[in-house]
Amino acid sequence: MVLQRKYFFNKHKDVRIAIRLSEQEFHESHAPLYANHLYCNSFAMRKIENHLIEAYPYGTSIVIFDALYDNQHEKIHNGAITCGYELVDGKIDVETTYQIARHSQNAIAVGFDAINDDDLLLVRDDKLADNEFVLMYIPDNDDDDDMDTVYSPVEERIYEFA
Repeated sequence: MVLQRKYFFNKHKDVRIAIRLSEQEFHESHAPLYANHLYCNSFAMRKIENHLIEAYPYGTSIVIFDALYDNQHEKIHNGAITCGYELVDGKIDVETTYQIARHSQNAIAVGFDAINDDDLLLVRDDKLADNEFVLMYIPDNDDDDDMDTVYSPVEERIYEFA
């Protein structure tokens, strides 16, 4: 079963704080589960990229392709980063993302550390609006045969910070 909840944030405020608060709320609503995927559009991904460039390497664990570690690591240190798996026909396309990473001038970050010390995988979905993101729990044994999506009640929140 896939769990999903949509959140909104003010695009002029700190994206990472909004994500952290939303992760906590998602967990409280679906305990003991934690969100393990974050979907947002290219505009929101750019804000996440900017945060990761500023935060790296001070306390933020960035998930990249292991096979490209040396190449990606150097790019990250130069502040060249792009976030998110590619979404093709509604599904995460790891191979396409890997090929883009091999030839890109930017490092491809496909996730970062979540509140439960696991990874929150990033997925680029340009069908979403600039001020929204979706947190999802997708079980590891995703076999597409019995994949019912459960949408949380529409109690979407906008996080604004002074």
